[in-house]
Formats: sequence, C-alpha cells, structure tokens
Amino acid sequence: MLRPVRASAVLATALLLGVPLTPAHGQWQDAAGARLAQLDGELRVAGLDSAVEVRRDRWGVPHIYARTQHDLFFAQGLVAAQDRLWQIDMWRRIGEGRLSEVLGPEFLERDKFARLLKYRGDMAAEWASYAPDTRAIVTAFVAGLNAYVRAVRDRPPIEYDMLGFRPEPFADDVPLQRMAALSMTGNATSEITRARLVARLGPEKVARLWPPDPFRPLDPAPGLDLSVLTAASLGATGESYGGVKYPRLDGSNNWVVSGALTASGKPLLANDPHRTLALPSLRYVSHLVAPGWNVIGSGEPAMPGVAGGHNDRIAFGFTIVGMDQQDVYVEQVRACPSAPRRRCVRHDNAWRPLRTIVDTIPVKGEAPRIVRLEFTSHGPIVAEDSAAGRAFVIRFVGSEPGTAGYLAQIAINRATNWDSFKAAASRWKLPTENLVYADVDGNIGWVAAGLMPVRQWSGMLPVPGDGRYEWQGFLPFEQLPMSLNPSSGFIATANHNILPPGYDKPLNYEWASAYRFNRLVETLGARKGWTREDFQRLQHDELSLPARQLVPLLLAAAGRQAVGHPAVLALFRTWDFTMGKDAAAPVVFR
Repeated sequence: MLRPVRASAVLATALLLGVPLTPAHGQWQDAAGARLAQLDGELRVAGLDSAVEVRRDRWGVPHIYARTQHDLFFAQGLVAAQDRLWQIDMWRRIGEGRLSEVLGPEFLERDKFARLLKYRGDMAAEWASYAPDTRAIVTAFVAGLNAYVRAVRDRPPIEYDMLGFRPEPFADDVPLQRMAALSMTGNATSEITRARLVARLGPEKVARLWPPDPFRPLDPAPGLDLSVLTAASLGATGESYGGVKYPRLDGSNNWVVSGALTASGKPLLANDPHRTLALPSLRYVSHLVAPGWNVIGSGEPAMPGVAGGHNDRIAFGFTIVGMDQQDVYVEQVRACPSAPRRRCVRHDNAWRPLRTIVDTIPVKGEAPRIVRLEFTSHGPIVAEDSAAGRAFVIRFVGSEPGTAGYLAQIAINRATNWDSFKAAASRWKLPTENLVYADVDGNIGWVAAGLMPVRQWSGMLPVPGDGRYEWQGFLPFEQLPMSLNPSSGFIATANHNILPPGYDKPLNYEWASAYRFNRLVETLGARKGWTREDFQRLQHDELSLPARQLVPLLLAAAGRQAVGHPAVLALFRTWDFTMGKDAAAPVVFR
C-alpha cells in the first residue's frame, strides 16, 4: 500500500534493509540482496492524492489500484523504479548521451550521436501530438520515478556502487527520447549497403540480386558518385542503436481471429513481438486500474501505460511494419563565403549556415569534451569527409513532433471500439507498427500505423542534399493500410509485405520473408474452434517452411547428380521439417 504524506518528499518507511557494502566485505551478492526494494507492507510517499494499493501476483506483476489518474501513474513510475531503476537510468543515459559520464571515453561517439538525435522542435506541438492528457500522465509517472530515487539515493541498487555514482532525478522529457524508436527504423544502413553495391555492380544487377518488393528499378541520383559512400558514412549510428552491433532481426508475429473461428464464439488475439533477449527484459508487465482506466499488458519500464494488452473492451497487439522513415543525404559543406568562421551547406543554389550547437560531454576519469553538433535542413551531420567538403546527414522522422517511441500507447490503452482505436492509432508515428485489434462486440481489425514520408524517389539509395530531393509532407493516416472484419475471419502479420493488392503508396521496399506469415495463414485458415491453448502451441510452432520447400529440391538434385553425404541425405529423407532443439537435421540445414 502506498499512502500520501504531507511532509517533505520522502518515503517514511525504510525501503531497503541490510548492511552497507564496504571494500572489506567485497560481497556484492549479499549487498545486492540487501538493496532490494520493499514489496510488502505500507510506504508513505509524498506526492499522492490518496492511498494507492499495489498487489503483486506470483509472477511479480504489479496490479495498481488508484483513485485518481495522477496517483495511478505516480504509482506506476514508483513501482517501475522499484523493479528496474538501474535499467531505466541506463536507458535515460543512452537517450541523453550521458554514458561517458559513468562508463568512460569509449562511449563518446555514441553520446554525441544521441545528442544529435535529440528532439529540438516545438514542445507544444510535441505534447499535443499524443493523447490530450499525456503531459499530465508523464509528469505523474516521472514524479513517481523521482520519489523512489530520493528514497534510495544513499543506498541505491548495487550497480550504482559498482560503478561509483548515484541515481539522479529524472526530467519530464525522459519518455520523449528518440533512441529506442531509432533501433526499429534501420533504412539508412541498407541505403549505404545498397549504394556500395551499386557503385561496384550497377543498379540493374543489384536490383536483380537484391530485388525491391514491390519491384521497381533502382534510381541513383544524377550527379551523385555513390562510390564515396562507405561503412563510415553513418559515423557512430550503428553503435548507437543500443548495442555494439546491430541486433539480429528475427521479427515478430501477431494474429487475431474472429469468433466464427474460435471455440468461445468470441475473438482471440495473440501478440508475439520478438525483441532482443536481455536481462532484465526490455518488457515490463503491469495492470493499471483507476477511474477511466483498467488495462493490463506489457510495455517498457521507462514509459507510462502498456504497449500490448487489453482493457475492459478491446485487446491490442503490435509487430513492426518497417515503413521507410529515414533517408541519407550527401551534402556539400564549406566555410561560409560571407563569414569564413562559420560553416555553410549548399542548398537550393545558395550557401546556407549550418545550425550549430556547442555541447559539453562529461567523461568519467577524464576532462569533459567539448563537441560541436551540426545540422542541415535535413537533420544532423553524422559523418564527414572534410577533405572533400562532404557531409553525411540522416533525415529521420524522429525529428518531427509526436514521434517518441510508443508514447501514443496512452491513447490506445483507453480505446473502447474500432473508431476510438483508429483515432488513437492515428497518433502512433514511431516506430511503425501493425496494430491488431479485437473487441468484446466481436470485431477484429488491423491498422498499419506510423508517420510515412512522401517522396518523389524510391528512398532506397542516398541522395544529394542540394534541394532536389525533399519530403513532400507525410501520408495522411486515412491512406495507410487497414482492415476491419475481413471475410477470411482472421488477420496475421509477421513483418512481411503487408501492402494490400492494388495499394499504390510505396511504404517500403524491404520486408522480412513471408515464411512466418504463410505458416500462420495455412494454419489459421485450416480449421475452426481455436482456443487460447491452441494459440500458445502455435506460438511455439517449429515447422520450417523454407526447409519444407528446399529439402525436397536438394534431395532430388542429389539423386540426379549422385552427390551428397549419405548421412546427411538420410537425415533429410526422414525429417519432418520441424526445428526441434534436439534434432540433427535442423543444424545441418541451417
């Protein structure tokens, strides 16, 4: 139970027990256990309007019952900090470009990139892009985080002692960071890869080897030498996506079936977003109950609300669409003709001053670094070939208002029918998501949600920044793909090409293979009477459609040519194409 107090902002009861860690002890494990949060009993907390009840189930999931919306999200922030303060703090530092401050100079380039990516636009437009009360909700959530930070500052989670610093208060703009969403929009990297291939092989051959979907010829920009693009043209972008390397993109699945295909006669929705395995998980499950709120599901610990789950009326889930939300620009830069101490960029046949921000990055164990952050009209300069007067810029929809990753979930959490769900989905801009839907009235639906730039070129290759290649606004929400109650009785998405037949808006030319989607279609369409347990089994389905298609061809070719290792051929002849963890054939096939 969380109870309000009228005194200074402290927790009246002792949250943490145990002896302090000293160098003489050296017992990190014992000290870590001594720093665990109090999960039972009563805490007195400044900042609440009235008492809040927090019940944790056998899995540790918090069920939060509050009398006001403010108290609900204050408590969600505090409880998330109890469970994940260190993780939330490190995510904050990644987004703010402050890793070097606690981890050392190895993270300077990542920090600089994070600062380049920070939203620097109109804050009124930013807040207005989400649900109308988002700012009040975020403020309450961050106040809850900070209540816990104040309570444990002198005895924080053991990770702080190990690295020698203390948690600091969070600012209200923490949930507005763009770094998390950037990891879900990687088109800039494929532009560079494709450009390097085109420079060596030509556009026609590259289009055959790496065909766009839907197919269209590649369109190198006249006058741009693609051979100048290298792996270094994106600077620290790759390292800034959250890991030293780009994560392997294994994809996600979701599906929803109508009551005509279920045993209960009501819709069933399954959500299976695949993300990088981590400890702690980047997912955080919570149940939020207050006037106007009764939603349970998984989100991220640093964000109010939940991303996938259900309320009293609807269920919702998501997978990545993969709309092309990035472009790489190659820009000409030099000293400004009229002010040689300043730098200019060539745009629309004129030299225009760069926007420059001088920033200071604290560095653990070393003097702070002064860095220059430079921006053209297209976005931040992420790398430069100074000798050639050439800069590489990423234009990213994250510079637009309302593109904080997942924050639009606050609107979706309170949708009650298809119309209010669509209205909430129209606020979802980044990352692009296949939002699937079911409601208690028997409806099922899908929206491909996201902020999609309108281009007059393909977006598959870098382009000059001289003014010939400019975004022409963004695709209206009403023109995005969506569906309500399809005749098939089910909807499935798996990061595949989701463009409906005849759809003429080029959302993307790069998709995951359709194998997972095809497996869902053949399975969901094969029977009726689906149950939740059936869906759980389908989520663990191990049948490999690539193996089912390719292995018979391999065996036939081996027979015709009298080649192949006998043991391997024997394995393949008896294989049922399931990727069982104890089977040998999947290992050989992969």
